[in-house]
Amino acid sequence: MEFGIFSNGFRPHSTAAESYAEDIREIVLADELGFRDAYISEHHGEPPHIGKVDTIPVPDLMICKAAGLTRNIRMGSAVKLIHLQHPVDVAIQAAVTDHLLGPGRYIFGFGTGFSAPRFSEERGLSFDDRQARLLESLEIIQRCWQTEQPFDVDGRFWKGKGILALPKPLAAEGPPMATATHSDAMLKIAGERDYTLLFAFLDQPQLIHARVEKYNDFAAASGRPRSRKNVTVSRLVYIADSREQAIEDLRDAVAYEVGVQAQRGFLAMLKRNYNIDVPNDRSAIDVLAGSGLYVLGTAEEVTRQLEDFYRQCGGFGTLLIVAGKSWATPEKRARSMRAFMQNVAPKLRLLDEAQPQLAAVD
Repeated sequence: MEFGIFSNGFRPHSTAAESYAEDIREIVLADELGFRDAYISEHHGEPPHIGKVDTIPVPDLMICKAAGLTRNIRMGSAVKLIHLQHPVDVAIQAAVTDHLLGPGRYIFGFGTGFSAPRFSEERGLSFDDRQARLLESLEIIQRCWQTEQPFDVDGRFWKGKGILALPKPLAAEGPPMATATHSDAMLKIAGERDYTLLFAFLDQPQLIHARVEKYNDFAAASGRPRSRKNVTVSRLVYIADSREQAIEDLRDAVAYEVGVQAQRGFLAMLKRNYNIDVPNDRSAIDVLAGSGLYVLGTAEEVTRQLEDFYRQCGGFGTLLIVAGKSWATPEKRARSMRAFMQNVAPKLRLLDEAQPQLAAVD
């Protein structure tokens, strides 16, 4: 099993520069501690964010700066909303980022993102067509990377004449690809093309298990082996001297985030999808921790919770722990990350050996 961080930027508004700097400090620490991957959320601004939260709508820019401060960690967006921009521009930006990071360090993570019509409508695009637009974008991006001569596009959503996208990515086949999706059409493509399958930290084990089975069915039908090594999941993880201390460390920051997210329909979504009633006050962390959405406590307690999660999912290849939050203090967040890699990660790695039928070839 491999490990990474999911920089899901949500820090109380100060300046975007300060929030980005703290995100990058966590990525640098993750690199030093031996985390293999860092995925960065693409968050676009919404009215509840005004004066409350600093968002990062262009993760590739942060990735490029972080690349100059790190040595080994791989980085990608989780996820780049490729249905919002012309695919030629997406392909060129990704290829430039790939070159700036160097061989094997850039991951092209993409998807439709949070189900909010605003982002499409701001750009004069249809929200209802976003999935079809993404599929068309993906094919044009791949063509940009792999075609040496100028070409034309006359698609349903995107058009262009004499397209020549330079530079090409470092590898002829393009950078490694990763996607987060609930669409069977995209799941089929991911399975057939060996894309990494990403899951958000709210995704429940039963959903992960079912989607991975379908992903593997598509892979097998195309002649690829069934495996869970390409499955990357994420969880909200925080380690302290006790579960009670962990909850208290997170209480104020979680209450702040819940207050903002409630305006975006987040609490209604939790009730609708998970039947969890989360109060919009300082007791929110008690309910969230009790539901299992937050994995908190001592290293031993966190290890047991993640072992159970692994088995419920049917296995996976990479676990991302959520970063980009203003939990407790920077020093305590760093301490939690260190404790995870020193005391939890070594035990989780053994799961692949103990239950090879879960994470290896079925």
